[in-house]
Amino acid sequence: MIAPPWQPGPAAYPGPEPSARTLCPYCLNHLDWSDYGEVPLVKNTPDGPEVLTRAPDEPEVRWRHRTLGAMRQCHGDGDPHSLPADYGDLDPLIIGLVGASAAGKTHLLTAMIAQLERRKAMLAPELRIEPLDGHLRQRFYEERIRPFLEQRRVLPATRRSARAEFVYALRVSSEYTGRTHAVGFFDVPGEHYHRYEYEDTPFLSLADAILYVADGQQLRTGDDWNPWVPDPGFTHAITQLLHTRQTRDGLLPPGAIVVAKSDMLAGLDGTIAHWLARDDETVLGDLRTVEDENEAAYAFLDRHGAELWLAPFHSGSPTTLHFASASGVPPIPEEGVFPHRNFRPTRVLRPLLSLFSATGLIPRIDTEEPGQYL
Repeated sequence: MIAPPWQPGPAAYPGPEPSARTLCPYCLNHLDWSDYGEVPLVKNTPDGPEVLTRAPDEPEVRWRHRTLGAMRQCHGDGDPHSLPADYGDLDPLIIGLVGASAAGKTHLLTAMIAQLERRKAMLAPELRIEPLDGHLRQRFYEERIRPFLEQRRVLPATRRSARAEFVYALRVSSEYTGRTHAVGFFDVPGEHYHRYEYEDTPFLSLADAILYVADGQQLRTGDDWNPWVPDPGFTHAITQLLHTRQTRDGLLPPGAIVVAKSDMLAGLDGTIAHWLARDDETVLGDLRTVEDENEAAYAFLDRHGAELWLAPFHSGSPTTLHFASASGVPPIPEEGVFPHRNFRPTRVLRPLLSLFSATGLIPRIDTEEPGQYL
């Protein structure tokens, strides 16, 4: 079955050739995205998914209206699952969040996406950013952005699901590449990274970039620095990535290591206080200080016995180190909320922009000269 005359999404955005086969990021099977028989266009109804087809005499405006909110359905592993309607028409960029339970991955990603949406005008024209799927955007807002950033509530732990799927996805048009990319984010429960259950993390086998999130609180025990810093849960991901990467070059994909909840350490170490006070994630040119932060964060983590946190940095792949805080302040004990005073995401966007640079969505910023984006 060939594709209908019009496909959902901005057709003017350049993407892969129509005949290109797409890897499903959920089941890892190949899909012929141009074949609407193999990957049907569906829309959820009270009676279940409805396959959408266009009648020969159906006006284009009606077809466009009917396909708003539609998805493409993959049957690659025998269990139907849905992908954003435009996913296979764009260049995919898969970003996985890795880290132990309660490390702060969910809060960090929520603050990161919200900050990106607020500051996307400042990143233009180099990057043009929109949600890839309206349903994902609405769910992300209702389940994450509203309770955390608007109501200052502590988010619940990420629930285990039958299948790892995008928690959010962006349509990113890059002036540098001249193409439009489907940027998808995966965030799964941290216990997966200690159980070595690789069937729960298939997305890592085709991840293009990794956000490694370590819990800054784990550097402390009581009123002292922890003499034995816990495993951050990176080893599982590193093992899977090295054994399954299609490049087979022995290297990990680009990464960013984030010391989450850094606000809880700022009063104890001048290095962290210095970096958290900097306003250096407003424009792309601010990335020129990445090497300085790498050196400072590396020295800090090495000094406090967090060698396992530095494993991705030692891999030889492009990896940056960052201090960040999703909330800016710790939650009020026993109340499950953050205080109003000083509540704000701090330096949460910088790790994502560093990954965009490492994966080629934007050119690498010269770290010794101001660069062209100031």
